[in-house]
Amino acid sequence: MERQDVYIFNPENDLALAHGGENYTAPPQARRLRRDLQLLPAWLARPGSAVVVDDDAQLAQQWLAGQGLQVDAVTPAGIASLGPCRFIPWGWSRAMRRTLEKWGASDDDLPGLAQLDAWRALAHRRSTISMHHAIARELGFTPVTAPVELHSLDDVRHFAREHAGCYLKMPFSGSGRGVYRVLADGSNDPHLWQWAEGALHRQGSLMAEQGLDRTLDCAVELHCRESRVAVTGLSVFSTDQHCQYAGGRVDTYQRLLALIEEKYPSFGHVMEAVTRAATHLIAPHYTGPLGVDMLLYRRDDGTTGINPCVELNLRHTMGMVTAALAARHGMRGTFVLNADTPGRPLTPPGTHQAVLTPTL
Repeated sequence: MERQDVYIFNPENDLALAHGGENYTAPPQARRLRRDLQLLPAWLARPGSAVVVDDDAQLAQQWLAGQGLQVDAVTPAGIASLGPCRFIPWGWSRAMRRTLEKWGASDDDLPGLAQLDAWRALAHRRSTISMHHAIARELGFTPVTAPVELHSLDDVRHFAREHAGCYLKMPFSGSGRGVYRVLADGSNDPHLWQWAEGALHRQGSLMAEQGLDRTLDCAVELHCRESRVAVTGLSVFSTDQHCQYAGGRVDTYQRLLALIEEKYPSFGHVMEAVTRAATHLIAPHYTGPLGVDMLLYRRDDGTTGINPCVELNLRHTMGMVTAALAARHGMRGTFVLNADTPGRPLTPPGTHQAVLTPTL
């Protein structure tokens, strides 16, 4: 019997990875986001798949039908009655596995703990260091200085003094959370040292990278399976002053590629190098979606450079949603997570709502 795909939106997964244990409770804001956007994965799903909703599956089913999506809604209580499943959460962690066990999922349909621990190790931000070096080998030159991992407050102070405008990042965090920009050398920012000390205590290290005069945020969306990597899309997106995801462009792969190559003509070669690097470093040990965030930046001489691996996301991303909206649903426009934005709702009303503002 063919297994049914069952999607689960758990945007708190990066926080669960930071926690590391099976019994994780997300903070209220993350729980609200999860509930408000619980039907968002339906836009990624193939017809005949299912998406998990907290309650009132009938109401969710009506909404899905109204969007023309041939996807079923199922509550946690209904998981045990399903046949063989392929569970597809936004991201995997020990906590996600434990949740599915509580819902009655078969152990045969879940990844093992050793596998999950291996995926968590790859999701650590230090993996970006290896990716930078592998990409440089593939290209034959170093596009940008690789991040470094710092293990003490003295190391952090030294890096901040030497690299004004640098970024400090917790090893496990996502969508810009857990990122601190040091605007000067940090000496007059007591909050920085309090934040850094707490992050070092909780996660053991901090990743540090030089600040760049960014001109465009973009990503290549990949999928790893059987030690191979397939390109599933591109994304061009924006972030706010806290480096958190603010929205993305919904357009065809060809148009997005042309937009990026207009600013950086060698982007196709870099993308190929990123894909080959991921094939060597990630795919042999991981199965699932993989997003590689990049950025274009203005060099001191005014030319455009590229950081080919700002983030590695071993999970679904909003860029994968925007790619699916264009490729599979024929949409074009701007995707945002703001209930007050006019446009086509992509999730039911809530404090947070995915909205597409169509291109005129």
